[in-house]
Amino acid sequence: MSSRIITALTVLALCALLVGGTLAGDQPTAPNWRAKCADGSRIEFQDALARGPVVVSFWATWCKPCVRELPHLEELQKRFGEKLTVLAVNIDETRSVNKVRPLIKSKRWDLTVPMDTSGDIRRLLQIGSTVPYVILYDAEGHEVYRHSGYKDGDEKELEQQVRALLGAEES
Repeated sequence: MSSRIITALTVLALCALLVGGTLAGDQPTAPNWRAKCADGSRIEFQDALARGPVVVSFWATWCKPCVRELPHLEELQKRFGEKLTVLAVNIDETRSVNKVRPLIKSKRWDLTVPMDTSGDIRRLLQIGSTVPYVILYDAEGHEVYRHSGYKDGDEKELEQQVRALLGAEES
């Protein structure tokens, strides 16, 4: 065979490997983002990810399904302890953001609440304006679960996804 044919076959084989790897489910890791939290602290997504899998939940104070879902997310955080991080990203606009801390305090939630008043995190993660919206990432930053909305029982599906990710036995 001529060297041109061998070169062309080599290039085609490399392309097939690259495309095959992509089609097999290899996804890029999640983009990093930083945010100020409701309690005044700051968080960086990659720092949370360095500790293990992360649930990112987008919510707003005016969203009733969100407010029903948050206690389940807090319970999930408590159940899995340091094996899982839950970030409850608030999307309230600047004019209503002053309602976030009082709501968290009145409900006695112990969640990390990054603030996304500008919508930068939502745009980065391609969320849009639908809330609640949950994404589960494995420890390498690969998205393994994404869910829009909330109805009673959805928290069980998320917990199953977390258990499967962590290799925990069903209880």
